[in-house]
Parts: sequence; structure tokens; C-alpha cells
Amino acid sequence: MSTISELDPIQKPPQALRAAHKFYQRVSQDALAKDDNVLDLAKVQRNAGDPRLSLVMQLKRSNLAKVFTSFENLPRNGECEAFDDIKVYEHRELSGLQFLPSLLPPCTQGILLSRLLHRDLSSPRHKTNVHFHHRIPYDRLSSIGSGGERSLADTQALSFFHFSPDSSFSFPATDPENHKSLTLSLFLNRKLRWMTLGGQYDWTNKVYLEETQPDFPEDVASLVQGLFPHIRPEAAIVNLYSPGDTLSIHRDVSESCDVGLVSISLGCDGLFLIGLENSATGEMKYSVVRLRSGDAVYMSGPSRFAWHSVPQILADTCPPWLSDWPASSSPQEQTHFSPKSDQYEAWRGWMADKRINVNVRQMSD
Repeated sequence: MSTISELDPIQKPPQALRAAHKFYQRVSQDALAKDDNVLDLAKVQRNAGDPRLSLVMQLKRSNLAKVFTSFENLPRNGECEAFDDIKVYEHRELSGLQFLPSLLPPCTQGILLSRLLHRDLSSPRHKTNVHFHHRIPYDRLSSIGSGGERSLADTQALSFFHFSPDSSFSFPATDPENHKSLTLSLFLNRKLRWMTLGGQYDWTNKVYLEETQPDFPEDVASLVQGLFPHIRPEAAIVNLYSPGDTLSIHRDVSESCDVGLVSISLGCDGLFLIGLENSATGEMKYSVVRLRSGDAVYMSGPSRFAWHSVPQILADTCPPWLSDWPASSSPQEQTHFSPKSDQYEAWRGWMADKRINVNVRQMSD
């Protein structure tokens, strides 16, 4: 098996995967439902397995509840407790590729989403793709709320969603001759594609920056490490997708260790293409997986170096417990994130056609 230092982060992906990515980028949802080649984790749960997968372990509900309760830092109600033991499956042909269907219960999904997009997105410590060509006016966030002026270092969640979509909030271009300024609506609805947590990445040279890195959010790290004890969360990219968006085929090989990668899905269903090439024969083995909100993927062993992509986001598939976000849909969410229950009402339904992927990795041994 290759080591991570032997792999080129800018190498072109194999032709077989490029063809599969192109095909599944265009396939209709009706055709997708009839495609037996697609590994659908919801069907895996209903049918208690799939011939392509091996059941490798079960995570006990009692242990999971402790992890979720610690992360949420809230009293759990009956709805939040309604989950079972979680089965962990491994792909028979892609060694080390593990799936955990419905790992995160609905309450945990909503709270994780709020921590990421209310709190972390509003922190200048965490960079986004918009930073390349625009100035993000974090100073506008420092005076939100009844408490008057707040420091940007304040740990209380400040949010871009506090402002109405048609507000005068503006993101000025750093080079006005080549780029236009952004409105808040355009920033949140279309232009925001990713945010990094912890280790910051040089996307041009495909390396992590050597400068001092911002701390990884402690509560998110505890959640991930509680579920995946073998990883020390140090860096993450939070991808934001809408229908029509894709993620090109790539490998995550810029880290200096071989520890597995964790990917958590929130919102709309997405197609996940992943494949490994046999270095001796050149044979390509790949799988297309339909991931739903709350599902998790763990890429370890040989699959740690697998090519992967997201060829399609499936419209109108966001589950009901997230589709109204950021407008609160439960009293518990309102209490924790919204002093006023209608605080984010103008943004109701923002998540209905969004998919969020939280991709977490360890940077070094």
C-alpha cells in the first residue's frame, strides 16, 4: 500500500472515475432510484445489510447518547433519544471504507449545523472561499444583540442570519475592477462554498499553511472524537452545496499522517463516488453511494487514499427536521440558539435545498 508521502495531490484521476462522475452528474432521480449499482444506505438499513458490505461492529445507543448529550450541552427530550444502536458497515472491495447510516440523530444534526453556521462562520479565525476576492465585514457582527457591543473573540454565537436577506449588508470586493461586491443574500445562498476549521489550507499549492493555526472548535472535536476515537480532529472543511453543484474527483493526501478521514452529511442527499486503483494491475474498483442527512463515512486503511467526488446533489431531499433551518423548528432549538423564536424567520427554508458536508481529518502524527 502506498504511503501518503508518495501520492501526488495534483495527479489527474483515472479515466474510469471521470466517466462515472460525468454519468452520475447527469442521471435523473427516477433513473437513480432504479440503479442497482448505487449503494443506498437507507436501503441498507431497511434490508439489514447489502451483499457489497460487511457488518464490522455496532455502536451502543447508551454510549452514543453520552457523546451526543455532551456535545449538545442540553437536556435531551424523548424525540432526541429516539435512535437505535448504530451498525458500522465496511465495503468488501474497498478496504477500510466504512459507512455509519443515520449516525447523528435529528437533534444533534440541527445543533451541529447551528454551531457551524451561526458561530463558526461568523468568526474571522475560520476562512472561506469568499475571502479570496472579498472582505467579510465581521465588524458588523460585533454589535448584534441586546447586550450592545461585543468583541469578535466572544464565544457566544453571532450569526450572519441575524440580518434579513434584503439588508444593506455588503461584502466589498478587494479588487473592484475584476469582482463585484456581494449582497448578504448572494453570499449565503450561492457564493459561500466552503469554510475551513482549524488547520488552514493553501489551495493553490495543496499544502497546509505553516503559520500558527486557529484552534479547532472544541465541542465539534469532542463530538467527532467521541464517535471516532482513532482520530484527533485538527482540520476540517465544511462544504456547502446546492443542487447543480459538484465536487471534482480528488484525493486528500496533503496531511502528514495516514489517520482516517471522517465525513458527516447534513441536509439534502448527495451522491458520493469513491474508487481505488490496483497499482499492480491498474484495475479500478469504485462505488457510488447515496448519502443522507446524519450518515457518516470513515475512510481508513487503503481507502484513506481513495479518489472521491460528489457528482450530484439531489434536490428536494432535505429531511423535515432541517428543511426550515435556520428558523427554529423545536422549542429546544429556540431556547439554545434563538432568544426570540422568530429571530431567523426571514431565512426560513434556507436549508431546504442545501447539503452540508463536514470533512474532518488529523494533520500529523
